[in-house]
Amino acid sequence: IRASEGGSDSKLLVSDLANIYLKSAKNNNFSFEIKEDRPGFCVIWLTGKGVKKYYQNESGGHRFLRIPPTEKRGRTQTSIVTVAITTESKFEYNFDKSEISKSYIRGTGNGGQAINKTSSCVQLVHKKSGIIIKCQDTRDRSKNEEIAWLKMMDRLKSIEESKYNKTLYDNRFEQVGNSSRSVKKRTYRIKEDIAIDHETGKSCSYKDFSRGKLELIC
Repeated sequence: IRASEGGSDSKLLVSDLANIYLKSAKNNNFSFEIKEDRPGFCVIWLTGKGVKKYYQNESGGHRFLRIPPTEKRGRTQTSIVTVAITTESKFEYNFDKSEISKSYIRGTGNGGQAINKTSSCVQLVHKKSGIIIKCQDTRDRSKNEEIAWLKMMDRLKSIEESKYNKTLYDNRFEQVGNSSRSVKKRTYRIKEDIAIDHETGKSCSYKDFSRGKLELIC
């Protein structure tokens, strides 16, 4: 749950919406854990039978029309909070040596005959990407090979981790869009006590929704 537009009130609404989700979890006997909670941002992990189906329609922009607690003139403000739903996942990388060719070549540069006239330099080539790692750090070929494998593994792991992080980012962006006021999943008119879901076309009392009864509008 992330604050979008609306300044300080949007940050306050992150906490309000998080509390609504926690109430809904208790209502449905779901287990929950607050993984991160800071101004304008909250991460809640939920588990239990049917939990994914129950929350799957929450992603998108949530538009609140209300008089902020800090507003002294009684003016109604429009604020946006975005919600993204993801399943639990961890980055894992399996290093497959069969995708890599190994060869021993003569070293180059300073080091004398022991380096330049013996095949102590180890070269690894990743067949799919064409990444080449050469190591002649020592005069010991077995030591060079050990270092080369570590360097290759770190290089490939870094590439795959970047892809993984981009996938997470793309998934969240697909759910919340650009977070502007024109992109909205729901509208909550607090003064009128109305909650409207723009995808299902359903509406209900905001007071009932705020008690964690998400099923009234989904």
